[in-house]
Amino acid sequence: MIIINYIFICIIFGTTFLAIKFGIESGISPLFSAGVRFTLAGLLVILYFLLKGENIKRFIFSKRIMYIGFCLTFMTFATLYWAEQYITSGLAAVLSATGPMMILLFQLKGNRKGIERKQLIALLMAFTGVIFVCLPGLSQHISYLWVLSCIAVLIGEAFYGFGSIKSKEVLTEYSEVSPFLINAFQMLFGGIFLLLFSFLFEKPDLTVLASWDAQWPILYLVFIGSIGGHGLYSWLLAKTNPVFPSTWLYVSPLIASVLGYLVIDEPIKAIMAIGGILILSGVFIANWSTFMLYKKQGNLLKKEVNVSK
Repeated sequence: MIIINYIFICIIFGTTFLAIKFGIESGISPLFSAGVRFTLAGLLVILYFLLKGENIKRFIFSKRIMYIGFCLTFMTFATLYWAEQYITSGLAAVLSATGPMMILLFQLKGNRKGIERKQLIALLMAFTGVIFVCLPGLSQHISYLWVLSCIAVLIGEAFYGFGSIKSKEVLTEYSEVSPFLINAFQMLFGGIFLLLFSFLFEKPDLTVLASWDAQWPILYLVFIGSIGGHGLYSWLLAKTNPVFPSTWLYVSPLIASVLGYLVIDEPIKAIMAIGGILILSGVFIANWSTFMLYKKQGNLLKKEVNVSK
C-alpha cells in the first residue's frame, strides 16, 4: 500500500504542474488561485470528518498546525508562485527538487548523526536527473530579480523541509487521528495565509472565477491535487519518514514533461530521457531501505495473522 500510494502522489503532483499552468493562463491571480485551492480543500475534508462525528475542536486553534500550514503550504507556494514570474518553470522544478535534501539536512542536524553516503549519492543522482529533464527550459536572461527568485524558491523549500519534519512529529503524536484530517487543517491555515497575502499584494479580479477556464483547474487542484495528493503525502509521512514521500519532487517533473509532450506538444529531447533514468534510479536507491523495512514489517504482520489463526 505504501508503494502504491507513493506512485499515486508522484502521478498526481506531476499532473498539477499542468493544471496550475492552465489556471494561470485563464487570468486568475496565482496566489489567489493557490489560496482558494487549499482553503476549499481543507474546509471540505474537515466537513467530511465533522459529518462522521470526529472531534476537531483540539485542532481549530492549534498553533503547531498553523505553523505547519505556514511552512508547508504558505511559504512553499507563495515563494514558488512569486518566483515563476521571473524564472522558467524548468528552473523552478530544479530548485524545488532540493526539498528532499533540505529534509535530510534538518534531520541530520536534529539527530546529530552522520550522513548515509549511499542515500546522499542517490539524492544527488536524482537531482542531476531533474536538471537534465528541465535543461531545455533553463536558458534565461539573468537579472537581480532572477537571482532573488532562485533564492526565494530555495527558502520555500527550506520551509517545506522543516514543515515536513514538524508535520511528522504531529502525525506521530496524534497517531490515532487520520492524517487526512490533520493535513486538512494545515491546508486550511496555509490557504487562509495565501488569500490574505493575495488580497494585500495581488488585488485579484474575482470576476475571472465566472469562467470555466478558471474553474476547472481549481476544482482539479482542490480534489485531486490537494485532497488526494497532499492527503496521501501526509499519510505517507505518518507511515514512513519525511525523506521518502518528498522524493516525489524528483519524479513529478519527469511526469510533467511527458504530459506536456502529450497534451500541449512541448518538445522532449534525448537528454531528458537520460535525466529520467537518473531520476528513477536515484529515487529507487535512496528509498531502497524504506522499501525493505516496510516489506519486512508486512511479512511479520502476515506471520502474526497466520499464527493467530
